[in-house]
Amino acid sequence: MSSVNPLLNADLHCHSTVSDGTLAPEVLAARAKANGVELWALTDHDELGGQQRALAAARAQDLPYLTGVEISVTFAGITVHIVGLGMDPGD
Repeated sequence: MSSVNPLLNADLHCHSTVSDGTLAPEVLAARAKANGVELWALTDHDELGGQQRALAAARAQDLPYLTGVEISVTFAGITVHIVGLGMDPGD
């Protein structure tokens, strides 16, 4: 019987210059890989425009990638941020 390590170094909440981040998706992918991230997602605010760049950059780094977005919703004067993962950026 083989055992599986339940600990995974994942970064599933990351913003690029496509929204309010300071680094391009390609730089973020390289940085994630250099820091030992084993699963990465780009979750720009209300924006899917960086998904193809992030996916291509992750593949170039041999870094498993999960699509993502952070949706901002304001209701009754309160803003909440919801992170969505694994969606089809073409939808």
